Amino acid sequence: MQSFTQRFSSTLEQYRFPRSFWVLTLGSFVNRLGNFIIPFFSLYLTAYRHLSIGETTLVISLMGFGSLAAGICGGVLADTLGRRTTILISTLAATGMMLALSFATTIWIIVPLAIIYTFFSDMQRPASSATIADVTPSDKLSQAYGLRYWANNIGNAIGPVLAGLLAPISYLLLFIGDAFTTFCFAVLVWFGVPETHVYRTQKKEGEQLQRSGQVSRALTDPLLWIYGILAFFFDAIYIQDMTAMPLDMQAHGLQPLAYGSVMAINAALVVAISLPLTAFFSHRSRNLTLALAALLLGTGMGLFSWLHSYPGYLLGVIIWTLGEILNLPISMTIIADISPKHLRGTYQGVFQTIRAFSIVIAPALGGFVLQNLGAAFFWQCCLIVGVLVATGYVVLEKARQQRKNEDSIS
Repeated sequence: MQSFTQRFSSTLEQYRFPRSFWVLTLGSFVNRLGNFIIPFFSLYLTAYRHLSIGETTLVISLMGFGSLAAGICGGVLADTLGRRTTILISTLAATGMMLALSFATTIWIIVPLAIIYTFFSDMQRPASSATIADVTPSDKLSQAYGLRYWANNIGNAIGPVLAGLLAPISYLLLFIGDAFTTFCFAVLVWFGVPETHVYRTQKKEGEQLQRSGQVSRALTDPLLWIYGILAFFFDAIYIQDMTAMPLDMQAHGLQPLAYGSVMAINAALVVAISLPLTAFFSHRSRNLTLALAALLLGTGMGLFSWLHSYPGYLLGVIIWTLGEILNLPISMTIIADISPKHLRGTYQGVFQTIRAFSIVIAPALGGFVLQNLGAAFFWQCCLIVGVLVATGYVVLEKARQQRKNEDSIS
């Protein structure tokens, strides 16, 4: 009985975080819970705004540029205006843009509003990540990011179901519901998350001088760029679960239901094991954990080169899901580790932007290789890239430790 009590107390201690972290995580969950429009946006544009399939895909593609710009802009603002202010600007502006988008009727109005909406919607992410790093002890940071990742995935799973129930009644309800939950995020931050940025909470002599050159420092940090490039290649493999994988399953005679079921198992695994898995690896080498994540992702995708049955695809999905779970919270923790405290937002923003380029490049490149060089070659390339990324993380371990030692001395 005592042993059980001790284990229970130890588990509770692992998730003892400041109040502002829990409020921010709750707000993020509510925001994801109300993610009504994006999953149904293509259907809305074709059915209700009478756009062609080409025009619809163009709109969705152009929205990616808003996401790219949001990373760096949101990070810089988090380090100048403050984390809290940036999150409030982002969520309130996104609320207004979502409502405005519901009244847009032509492609010439829809395109700029959709890009601006995506920009403001994603602008809060570096500020949120920096806030978590500000209030969380370093040894618990990966668990904090893992907990937010877990909460977001639950919201992402429930949101489209709620949207599917509302859509037959009126698409306007989706816009209103999406805007309302984003506004609720802003309200939670307003009342429950104080400013955490060092330059906003402490007035120091020479403050403006220390701020100067902060963007250039982040943009010229080779360690940040190398981590960003490795994350780009990781995501380039990972995004094939939505592009190449369903096409490959169809080519081997499997129905769309088969793809839907293995992705449902992916979501269930993320919800079921992400917290204990992240906790298990939180006190182990972060670089080696990321290397393991890349190996799992590459291996899971690489199996599709040889296994073409439903059980084979299911096995591959289970393996790469483990890599997916480990990657995001640990990689964000490393970026927080290597960034100066007053530049956490900028570092997270630059990192977010580098990763986002995979969304623009990888689907088209993957489709080209799949169509012209064959599925077997394509999946073997995913395996090779996964191994190379893992090797990169192992090599970087010494550089990260050196940066950590330098920061502790200074």
